[in-house]
This record gives sequence, structure tokens and C-alpha cells, in this order.
Amino acid sequence: MSQNSIPEEILTQFESIDAIAKAESGILTCLSNLLYKPTSSENPTPSSPSLLYNIYKLLTNGSNVLPLTPEIASLIKKLLLAYACKEFAIAEIINAIACKLGLIKGLVPEGKDECCC
Repeated sequence: MSQNSIPEEILTQFESIDAIAKAESGILTCLSNLLYKPTSSENPTPSSPSLLYNIYKLLTNGSNVLPLTPEIASLIKKLLLAYACKEFAIAEIINAIACKLGLIKGLVPEGKDECCC
């Protein structure tokens, strides 16, 4: 089964959980690369100008790239808040997956309201 194809068979619970986790991992990687992509784990210098790097350059004192207007500042704020909200949503999904696995494997007692949260 390719990454973007629809499976012909019905997935088991574990396969579904694994597929969700892989999809969320791909989303996080994409968002991370959008904002910041280091050259390597040893070299934090961006391999190419990223959005976060360009925002940094925009906000550096003496920058003549663009004047920092209220509109640009608002756009930067909205972008970073949207990124943070998506990261929080992914964390909630990962927590739900962990909770489900804990219940399936008997690690969390069945009547417990809060599960792993």
C-alpha cells in the first residue's frame, strides 16, 4: 500500500493507530520544514532560507527587507499561533492514541474516566 492510497481492506485497530501516527508525523515534519530546516543535526544553520529565518531577518535591527508594519506583525503572529495550535492538536491526537493503546493492552483500568490524560 502506498502512502497516499486508500487501503482495499479494513485496517485493524492497531493498523489504524499506526496509520494515524504516521500521518501526524508527516504533518509535523512538513510544518517543521516550513518554519525551520537545519542543514544537519550537528549544524543548526538553515540549509535554505526558511520562513522562520526570513521572519528573523525581517525583525533584525537595521533590516531593510520590509518595514515591520502592524499588518506584517499581525500576519507573523497569526502564522506562529496557527502553527502552535496545530502542534497542540497533534499532541492531543498522540495522547489519544497512547490512551487507546493503554486501554487495549490493559495498562489502564476500564472505568477510569481520565485515561492517561
